[in-house]
Amino acid sequence: MAYLDRFRAECRASRRAFHSSGSPALRYAVNCVVRYIEAFIGRCPGVLLQRLEARRVVEGHGDLRPEHICLGSTPRIIDCLEFRPDLRCLDPVDELAFLAMECERLGARSIGRVLFHHYCRRTGDCPPPVLIAFYKAIGALIRARIAILHLQEMPVRDPAKWPKRAAEYLKIARRECRHLDL
Repeated sequence: MAYLDRFRAECRASRRAFHSSGSPALRYAVNCVVRYIEAFIGRCPGVLLQRLEARRVVEGHGDLRPEHICLGSTPRIIDCLEFRPDLRCLDPVDELAFLAMECERLGARSIGRVLFHHYCRRTGDCPPPVLIAFYKAIGALIRARIAILHLQEMPVRDPAKWPKRAAEYLKIARRECRHLDL
């Protein structure tokens, strides 16, 4: 199924990125996260496929982060991935989990609970915690990969920043992976 293959492809791309650019400790962390994610997809594909069957996958933002939200009298979301429709087609829970994960990295861990409380109340869609953990883990893995790939840009700006940033994301991903054991 293409929906599940998309997550598997993210795992493969992350392994490749860290194989060429990451330290042994980061490669180990990536391999642990990827094993958990792939095992979850293999064991529990229904958790993800139910979202597709329930028509919960929609066109959204694609990588919603705190800096993409302008808070005013009416909150506005900016900077969507309009150039990649395939990246914008996702589960709203994935989008919110990604935002919650980014808020956690910045020190605002409670934002996720608030987001999902309001989302559930507003939509009647109350996703299981394991789904949220999965989406946070895969989102953190992707952001870790993006961070480490900055080391391949020439010239590398602030080379010490990117391995630290990748490690921050991988720490979140590993924490979320602990919730994937059903």
